[in-house]
Amino acid sequence: MKLDEERDRVLNSADQNTADQYQRFLCNRGGCFLTNGVPRAINVTLLPTPVSRQAYNHLVTAQEPLNKLIELSSRDVEFVKRTIQPCTKVDYLAKRLLDIYLQCVSDEDQITLGMYRHDYMFHSPNPSGEDAIHNGAFKMVEANLMSAALLGTGTHALELHNQVLARELPGREQPYEKSLRPMVRGVATAWGLFERPESIFLFLVAPDDFNWFDQQKIIDTLWDEHGIMSMKMTYEEFMEEGELTSDNRYYVRGKEVGVFYFRSMWNEDHYKTEKHWETRLRIEKSRAIVVPNIRHQCINLKYFQQAYLQQGVVEKYLSVEESKLVRSVFAELYQLSPGKEGDRAAQLAFDNPKGWVLKPSREGGGNNIWDEDMIKKLAELHDSEEREAYVLMQRLNPPLVPNRAVRNGPNERAKLTEIFDTTGELGLFCVFVADTDKTVLINEVAGPLIRTKPAAKNEGGIAIGIGVMDSAVFAD
Repeated sequence: MKLDEERDRVLNSADQNTADQYQRFLCNRGGCFLTNGVPRAINVTLLPTPVSRQAYNHLVTAQEPLNKLIELSSRDVEFVKRTIQPCTKVDYLAKRLLDIYLQCVSDEDQITLGMYRHDYMFHSPNPSGEDAIHNGAFKMVEANLMSAALLGTGTHALELHNQVLARELPGREQPYEKSLRPMVRGVATAWGLFERPESIFLFLVAPDDFNWFDQQKIIDTLWDEHGIMSMKMTYEEFMEEGELTSDNRYYVRGKEVGVFYFRSMWNEDHYKTEKHWETRLRIEKSRAIVVPNIRHQCINLKYFQQAYLQQGVVEKYLSVEESKLVRSVFAELYQLSPGKEGDRAAQLAFDNPKGWVLKPSREGGGNNIWDEDMIKKLAELHDSEEREAYVLMQRLNPPLVPNRAVRNGPNERAKLTEIFDTTGELGLFCVFVADTDKTVLINEVAGPLIRTKPAAKNEGGIAIGIGVMDSAVFAD
């Protein structure tokens, strides 16, 4: 039986009992978010999303050279300055990050730990066609080098769908790498290089963080499998309680910090006072491992996605074959700096509003500008330096996949939606470790994650309840 026919059978036979089973499975595994302090099971698709095996394997192969590109280019001071400086008049976050970068980039003795999630969409010329899943290629949406969430939660969606496939669609294969353990092994490797066995792994979280269970999976795995103790606190709590010694070691609540892991502080409005910026600088100058370090936090700005597309940039850091591989997964992006080049890029959007999306250099989701709103914004920005703070990106057209979702509220019975067309975004978790001599010890893909949304929606944020957790199944 063809996969489409098998999926139709399962989609049409699911009922309330199915939704209840999903909810109980997720609650039992800790596959939950916090809503106003109350746990609820994550929203999840009924079935995993089909992907092309060939396209997926090609994408995985591109990640190692991509991570290499990020690391090598982040050490190139002139490249980083050249990319960020034109934007500093209109992007205060970029300005302050560059200031810290220039003060710290000469510090050569720090261990590098990267915990990334690179996000992609499968771009098909005919997304509603019968062969859409095989006709196209994965293209990058963005690289998340900071606060790459859903590592633990994505594992639970994968585990759930793996059981569903075994029961309902036996013989169908998933890319079944569980991202959590490989990522945590990378953390343990970097922590071991720090050679302070009593030091802790410190999460710096937002005050209202809904991702408690996601983080707790990392905490539990670090302790159960590697004996590494963790602690969570807000950035403001750390500002008040952190103590920096004369030999540049940070202590908090009587424990030395071995690894700082930022799960907040990615946007300008998180740095409310000058003390917030001063603390970020002191963290970077300390002996601790910082995730992300200031080099990677700068590269996380979307300006670099566009900079990599320029002729000769990728080739400066990678071999010919590596460069070809990395470039094959890049989508089209254009800088919108004032002048003829920026005007030509803006005209692309005016000529074809459905073919482009306007993206500010901001993280956290919900910031993109689409369709007529994009045209209005570009018209407003025509003679303004503020246009420098945006990039224009090719709009990707992923295949339309019929599915259903199990939606969960706090203290509520699970609800099974009707069948609707969905589009998915594939994330690949990656871990990168290099020692103080810049020798790369780990550079690997930890595993996949898919977040799926209704095809009719432009944005698909998990936090705002539009997107749902998902996983992949090979269509061939």
